[in-house]
Amino acid sequence: MSTYTTTDYLLDRANIHDTVTKLAWYYDTRSEAGLRDQVFAPELHVDYSKILGGEPFTVTGPAWAAQAKKLCESFDSSQHLYGYLIIELPQPGSSSTPPEKCTVLGQCGASMVRQGASGGSSLLQNGGQAIIEVVRLPELEAKGVNPWRVSSQIITPAWELGNKAVLEGLQAQES
Repeated sequence: MSTYTTTDYLLDRANIHDTVTKLAWYYDTRSEAGLRDQVFAPELHVDYSKILGGEPFTVTGPAWAAQAKKLCESFDSSQHLYGYLIIELPQPGSSSTPPEKCTVLGQCGASMVRQGASGGSSLLQNGGQAIIEVVRLPELEAKGVNPWRVSSQIITPAWELGNKAVLEGLQAQES
């Protein structure tokens, strides 16, 4: 049994934080490669149903990276933020082993601009809570890179301000 050291714990926290931060960055820079190669697990559960409608679904990481890029390209600009992250890792010590998965709870928000949206204003802002599951990929760890990847995203909105028509016609769906 491998002991989960303080160094392991701190590195896991930093790597998980980086993965979640990259999620927002690559959405807004519309980087399919970044999402595919540095953020998403080979398979993930996606639930944006409370924002975009539809049903939660499971999809491959590469397929969701392509779809997320396309969704973000529907906007003239966007800014996604994840913060106040609670990274639920076990405390280090001789009775702990390195975790293979972890839940991240956080606040999330987005500002989206879509010129020409019906209803006047081109801006929609929202905020809420994110429940993100991440998994450790041993093949990435063996290469000495950040091994943590998003395997589930559940977004629950808490508030909304602006023109909901900015989202008109957008839907997250199983590919």
